[in-house]
Amino acid sequence: MDEGGRDQAPVVVADDESSGPRRSRALAAALTFELISLLLITASVVFFAAHLASRSDDFSGDATARGVLLVLVPPMAVVVGLALLGARQAVERAAAPDGPPLSTVLRVALWTATIANAAVVVSILTSLYHARTTWVALGFLLAAALSTVAWACARTARVRRPPLT
Repeated sequence: MDEGGRDQAPVVVADDESSGPRRSRALAAALTFELISLLLITASVVFFAAHLASRSDDFSGDATARGVLLVLVPPMAVVVGLALLGARQAVERAAAPDGPPLSTVLRVALWTATIANAAVVVSILTSLYHARTTWVALGFLLAAALSTVAWACARTARVRRPPLT
């Protein structure tokens, strides 16, 4: 007598089959976290550039530098934010077993997210030469995490499904 599937044999999934959805969920979560971080950092930079006086030592006191930040940071954040949204959609679509192949726009979003992550990694690594040991460790950890996300985005952008016959 079958009582809600109790007498059925368990289904064993191979590591390769189960790790795919888990990896795509982790990458989608990382891209979401990056998007939230991007929004917070952009809001902070724009706020400080707009409101700090010219005598401030903590942020650029130069009016030209503050103006450049106010003009360049928001459009760059919009482009990278849209790329992160597109990359997340591409990751979810690529993880679907019978989903449609990735469009050119989604591949561009993945490559843009890859380049943005690589640029942040380079920025972190070049700023660590004068940092204290704790910050160096944190910087390397953050650079490794962002490198992993960049590699996963590039790998997802390169995967092509065979044409249906």
